[in-house]
Amino acid sequence: MDRHFLAVVSFACIQSACAADPGAVAAPPAAGQWQGMDVRFRIESGQVVALQTAAAWSCTGDDGCKASLPARALDGTFAAPLTGHTFEWKTATELGPLSLTGTFGSVAQVSGTYKAQLGGCCTAVGAWSADWVPGSGPQGGTQTGKPPPGWGKHSTGTWHPAQPRATAAPKVPTDAPAAQKTAAGLFEAVRAQLGLPMAEQHAALNVAAQGHADFYVAHKSAYDKKGLSPHEQDPSFGKDFTGKTAGDRAKAAGFANPAVVEVMAFTGGAAGAIQGWIDTVYHRLPLVNPRTDAWGWGQAKGSGAQTEVIDATQTGPIAADLVVYPYPGQTGVPAAWSGNEGPQPPKPPGGYPSGPVITARFEPAVQVQSHELVDDKGAAVEHVWLTAANDKNLAAFDSKTVVLYAHKPLAAGAWTARLKVQRAGKDELVQWTFQVGN
Repeated sequence: MDRHFLAVVSFACIQSACAADPGAVAAPPAAGQWQGMDVRFRIESGQVVALQTAAAWSCTGDDGCKASLPARALDGTFAAPLTGHTFEWKTATELGPLSLTGTFGSVAQVSGTYKAQLGGCCTAVGAWSADWVPGSGPQGGTQTGKPPPGWGKHSTGTWHPAQPRATAAPKVPTDAPAAQKTAAGLFEAVRAQLGLPMAEQHAALNVAAQGHADFYVAHKSAYDKKGLSPHEQDPSFGKDFTGKTAGDRAKAAGFANPAVVEVMAFTGGAAGAIQGWIDTVYHRLPLVNPRTDAWGWGQAKGSGAQTEVIDATQTGPIAADLVVYPYPGQTGVPAAWSGNEGPQPPKPPGGYPSGPVITARFEPAVQVQSHELVDDKGAAVEHVWLTAANDKNLAAFDSKTVVLYAHKPLAAGAWTARLKVQRAGKDELVQWTFQVGN
């Protein structure tokens, strides 16, 4: 697995589903988004709606022929009523009949079977399961069409970002020190405002992040002398070595998944670090990624050195189709950004400072047809535009995100980001307004 080590941030990502905590079987299934390796859907008003396959269903015939039904929305008008804790659906595809059943074992878990005739070749038969996405119910999740109440008139397109949810007490290990609990509260506030599920602070990742923070501060002079990346450790520096890479350190701390995203800052505290990451292009990505599910915090200060570290994984279910930042209606957005990030994103023609960094993350594949940033009079400003196609770092760190920032700092007042995109052959408008200054 390739790992990308940066001056301030390193990323490595995998995708999978994760299970939610089961609840009482007697209660009805939770409303909102449900996600599995094979199937995804929503529950709204007691019905299973918007069902689609998340992976291709394939089979091989007796004569060696092979056929598959690609991952896709099976029926745009799909709606299957819940009967107690079960549902059943039958339809026809261009390849043949398809049937699917599901039984909810708890308010947050469902499993079932599918059977799809794939032409004259063979019949694909299998089992599937899915879990409820925390925070995706009536107070969160993705909305389309009518602007969600959480954004009011600040999201005015046809496709709206996940709406905000109530901030909850963060999940932290019982033995987490005050610094890690403080960071967890700040991280949860960001996630809640964007309508994203809470990312749980993990004891092993806390150990890994804190160990690296301590190692970096203790050996800062050795780092400078050797020119070593802050994300790496050198065993020759001292016995407190815990692993060369973030993945190695997480594994040494007892965390099984080596695909760890690591960001580092050097501000002296959690508030400064998290805001500093949010202000950037690349460091923002893991904080606002819907799939970020487990993370750890570390911070340390020494003579002439200080650092803050987040180690996280992005293996959660798809919790939001669209996430934007600044969020709709946000006030107090800085007028400028210094470009202080390593690697530094492409400079505007006149160099930094630029306008604030604006990002949109699309979970489904889209084609962006146009992009604008306009003031309250409708006048557009020139801006840098980054996608996975023209920025190798964005391609490596999160290819689903697009970025724009004005060539020059923005004047105080209302600004509107406007993206015209095509999703599954349908034109959509993503348009939201935020306030620079108070």
